[in-house]
Amino acid sequence: MERGGKFRAKNLGEPTNEIESYAKEVLDEMIREGVPPTPSNFDAYFDKRLDTKPAPFRKRILKLLEIEEGGEEDHQGALESSVKEAFGNVKKFLQHVSLIYKNLRHLENVIEKRKFEAKAVADKSALASLLEAMQKDIQTMTKIIKKESGALKETYDATSELVAEVQEQAIHDEKYGVFKKHYLLKKIRQEEKLIKEFGHESTLMMVRTSTEVLAQVANPKAQHLILRTVARLLMKTSRRSDVVAHYEGGTFAILMRHTSLRSATQAAERLKDLVGNTNFFIGDQEVVLDVDIAIARIDLDRSSEQTIVCALEALEIAKKVDEPCGVCPQDMEI
Repeated sequence: MERGGKFRAKNLGEPTNEIESYAKEVLDEMIREGVPPTPSNFDAYFDKRLDTKPAPFRKRILKLLEIEEGGEEDHQGALESSVKEAFGNVKKFLQHVSLIYKNLRHLENVIEKRKFEAKAVADKSALASLLEAMQKDIQTMTKIIKKESGALKETYDATSELVAEVQEQAIHDEKYGVFKKHYLLKKIRQEEKLIKEFGHESTLMMVRTSTEVLAQVANPKAQHLILRTVARLLMKTSRRSDVVAHYEGGTFAILMRHTSLRSATQAAERLKDLVGNTNFFIGDQEVVLDVDIAIARIDLDRSSEQTIVCALEALEIAKKVDEPCGVCPQDMEI
């Protein structure tokens, strides 16, 4: 902007910096492939094309995006953590009240004991009256605390139900640091609608830690560490537009938007190499990671559940073939 508040005219025909040039590349590719440049599609292609760029360029762009992002999912994840923490505080508060009540009951018993012992005191009448008065005071306090603790328990139970509802609807799996299964299913159904509208390809990838690797460690905590490590590798290698989720039983899934079977196979090769080069020690034991990988097309001729079943079948195939991944049998025919 020039002095006097006037804006200087700028040539909008050509990009003026590397991110503008890159955005133009993305848009040009979408137009060539006939993909409508909606915000959602542009986001997916922005990530997809970034994989082909040199590492320094990717690093600069990702750093810029990291500064810019304050994603809805991150916000919801923080909210879920806050709700859980608040619930923990309520639980601790109730435990403290319970402890106070128990101590009052103990004090009441002590006074009963002292009252019995007071029979041996010379001035029995005065001492007995004092102890009885103390006992009545404590009984009154106990009734008040008991009443309040009952009210607190009702509040606690109601809070517990609300938190359970929040956890049921939560999209983040705290155990592995990825999304939950129901969120994955929701995003697959959403992707099916987008494919029906725009006609692009998307793929579902399933990843399961090798049973041979898990068999090396019997300790459940060590097995969880292995699965957590696999989840982190998936998050590290996935694009921003991908949805990484824990499906069930230590099996993870990645919804890869705007990704063909061929591109998904290439991604599986990279992931397989990365995992195979990852090792760590549990005590004195060295563990080398290995995973089975499967892919399936998001096919409108079958339901979301059928696509998942197909991908799970491909996981079994992956264990038997000497390939980076197993492919859904129905998709092999295409």
